Amino acid sequence: MKRSVLFTTLAATLLLSACAESAYRLPSTAVMPPGALQTNGDVDVRALDIAAYGFGHWQEMVGNPALAAETVASLDYMAGKLNTAPRWVSMPAIFRMNMLTAREQVRAQLGIGREVPSQQVVDALIGLAAAYRAGDQAQVQRLLAEPIFTLGPQETAQRLANLPYMPAVNNATTHADGYAFDYNFPG
Repeated sequence: MKRSVLFTTLAATLLLSACAESAYRLPSTAVMPPGALQTNGDVDVRALDIAAYGFGHWQEMVGNPALAAETVASLDYMAGKLNTAPRWVSMPAIFRMNMLTAREQVRAQLGIGREVPSQQVVDALIGLAAAYRAGDQAQVQRLLAEPIFTLGPQETAQRLANLPYMPAVNNATTHADGYAFDYNFPG
């Protein structure tokens, strides 16, 4: 009798643990390559600044795929980081959730799947930003041909150079960046 109760309890515990693990998986999170965002300071805050500024001043990204790539990489990086790093646990959950939603929206715009690990996205986009700035078209084409971009090199390049205004993305990045500086939000 005791053995069957113990076995049943153990089986139920393992089953519940497996269900809980599959029900909540941490978002994919990247590590920003050293020097990628031209800072030797706080990479997280720099990434939030870049994302908030870029999506708030989206006209500056039009025709500037290097800036757009860096901005999208910063968003992708911070969407994961805000939801996995202990440093950001006190940020309101709605801000963190909105960053994940913003990441999905921007990825959809560029033809990057939800399942693609953030590290692959960040590495490709930071590489693209550097290649565009260096004028290295061969490297740009090689990076745009990576399988994470499902729209093909030409369409991806076109979309990257012409990201539209995305109000929800602007809102998410602005609030997350503001929180990093401890701003008070009205309402």
